[in-house]
Amino acid sequence: MSALSFTAAVAPANRRVFASAKKTSAAKKAFRVTAYTEERRYEQSMKVMDRTQEVRSMRELEAAMNLAGDALIIVALESDEECVAGDQAACKEVTASLARIARDCKDVVFVKAEVTHSGPEAREIADKLGVHQFPTYQYYKGGSLLWQHIGAGTGTTTELSEGVLYYGGAGAKGLDVHDWVSDINSKSDFTDFIDSCAAPQVPPGFAGEVNVSCDKQLAIVDVGMNVDAPVGCLDMFPAVLSLARNTAGFTRWARMGLDGGPECAALAKEWGVTKVPSFVMFANGRKVDMYEGSNRELLMSHVMNFQKANGITLPQRVPPKRMTNAEAREIAREARERAKAEGKRTGW
Repeated sequence: MSALSFTAAVAPANRRVFASAKKTSAAKKAFRVTAYTEERRYEQSMKVMDRTQEVRSMRELEAAMNLAGDALIIVALESDEECVAGDQAACKEVTASLARIARDCKDVVFVKAEVTHSGPEAREIADKLGVHQFPTYQYYKGGSLLWQHIGAGTGTTTELSEGVLYYGGAGAKGLDVHDWVSDINSKSDFTDFIDSCAAPQVPPGFAGEVNVSCDKQLAIVDVGMNVDAPVGCLDMFPAVLSLARNTAGFTRWARMGLDGGPECAALAKEWGVTKVPSFVMFANGRKVDMYEGSNRELLMSHVMNFQKANGITLPQRVPPKRMTNAEAREIAREARERAKAEGKRTGW
């Protein structure tokens, strides 16, 4: 056989061996990625379990609520069978979300009832709480049900986090909502809020001080619901908190539940509130504007329009610090080591 004939005969075999090697390499890589993902999910589940009180009867649930005091309690009623039968990936994503909440919100109490495997008493918990679909996440405070989310579909992660921010007053990195947004539970609370005046201060991330006279400061009351708030109330609250922080010194923010009692209902009626969420704006003791709805951009435009109309100039943001070459090389080195540990190829 000539060299040319031999090469022609061997080439297809070589290609098959090469293709097989590529498939094996790809399979190994996929296995490593899957193993890494599963390991991360396991770590997230463990974070949740470290902060979770598992209850198997109504007596245990009542004890957990009693010991929680005034803290926000998240009661997770889950069923492995229904979770697996539905969207397993979505259920795992909820676990990851709860892990982030557990990490960031140390004052929130997590309680879990596994309805499928914990016996008839656990099923009784679901029946007593009126839960017939799984997973269901209920938020309690002082023994009263404030809000619940059913299912593990699109938007669950966001809604659970917004629920903790809205009802628990806790955010990422130990953020305390009450440092930025006051609570109005009576007419006297509202009077105190209107009569207050924000001191000059430097908002986070800005260069320069905000020093606005009291008569030109905008006082905004977020009118929502204390119990079973519509999705719009929860969705808008992160924007409220962000605006409160970024316009500190120029604005003051408070929130009031339309269902907070006769005095709160009377105030809302006096302001002309017809739906929630509504944002009633005051300056120099009188109502100057109102926005009803759940569009974050429109709320921001109302605030900024008042700012411009009154000639208020806010300081510029602090320009980001430029990274040095040494810092960039160190980040690249860490990225290469991470990829090597994960068995991945990298362009770093």
